[in-house]
Amino acid sequence: MEKEKKLLIACKYSSILLIGLLILFYTGYLQPLTSLKTLFRSAWVLMLVCGGLLFLVFTLVEYYYKKIIDYNLYLKKFHDFQLEALPTLEIENISLKTLNLLIEIFKGKRAVFVVTDNELKQFMKNHEFIIDRSDNKINLKRRDDIYQLRTFYPNLISGEVKTTVEELIKKYNLGAYPTVAIVPFSNESHVISIGIVAFEKPQMDFFEYIKGPVEIFSKQVSSIFESAILHQKITLASITDSLTGLYNKRYFQQRIREEFAKAKRNHFPVSVVVSDLDNFKYYVDKFGHPLTDTLLSQLGSLVRGLLRESDIICRFGGDEFIYLLPFSDSFDAYKVAERIKAEVVSHEFVLDGNNRVFITMSFGIASYPEHGDTWEEVVKNADRALFVSKENGRNRITVYRTG
Repeated sequence: MEKEKKLLIACKYSSILLIGLLILFYTGYLQPLTSLKTLFRSAWVLMLVCGGLLFLVFTLVEYYYKKIIDYNLYLKKFHDFQLEALPTLEIENISLKTLNLLIEIFKGKRAVFVVTDNELKQFMKNHEFIIDRSDNKINLKRRDDIYQLRTFYPNLISGEVKTTVEELIKKYNLGAYPTVAIVPFSNESHVISIGIVAFEKPQMDFFEYIKGPVEIFSKQVSSIFESAILHQKITLASITDSLTGLYNKRYFQQRIREEFAKAKRNHFPVSVVVSDLDNFKYYVDKFGHPLTDTLLSQLGSLVRGLLRESDIICRFGGDEFIYLLPFSDSFDAYKVAERIKAEVVSHEFVLDGNNRVFITMSFGIASYPEHGDTWEEVVKNADRALFVSKENGRNRITVYRTG
């Protein structure tokens, strides 16, 4: 691009010089034997007018050439963004890349990106992101009600979205900059995320020029988010038990390998707890499968709410649940099992309008490195401990004992 720009400048000035010389030679042809000084006096007005017109034409060509080059650069950036974002389809990663590209497009100093769609939020730990590239020379104490606010697609901004934008501008002091741009990203029905960029005063026609690239980018991001949601749903369905909403055996086997590898590398304990319902066959025979499915679903929701965020509970099959507790030894795991056991015993499960039951559960516990060096060994020993709980009268917790 730099070579083409230099060539264009060279053409501009050489063309002006060439036209001037041609006019001078033509005047000399019409007035032979006239001195060069006299010829120049006769032709200087025409040379000035033609040179000025050429200068204007080339200046316009340069201006629109730069616009085309910039537009193509935006398209290239959008293409690169898509190539980087699509392979992973991780929503937080897409959000950060979107924010980076927004601040690059606007040459921003500080930018915020927030996801407002609840469906997207359920797949994210953090839904608010900020990038600060200020040089600390700006007076950040000036009043924040004197900035110029430019909103793309203002018809998409509802009262709720407007309130969110105002809160973010205040929270991150974006109003300390001369200009703040609002870029909403939407699906067919509502705004799913918002980008806010604060920057210095732009050129006069900046917003008219940037409108096209921003529209392309907005549609592109919204489309990628839709693909990411679909991807996350498919992934979640493949690792989730459809009845209880808990993770399934496949996911457990994947995660326990990862957790044991980390535990061995960083020298921390991991515990496995196995549980199942006492006399589950009795409930199946008495109420049938539909109502016992309701019982298992309610039980899964109840137990999941009693665990830490780092703990993992899976339905291993039938009425058997398995728990993976990182950073927990057998004593910690016993306390977790005790809390679940007490809560389950006191909870009334409503199967339908006529049937309500109280149930009990039995537990087996084994830990790494206390009861085994591999995850297979620890799971097997937790299962053996569960068998002991069943043999000794049910509704109890047993920690595996070696020897």
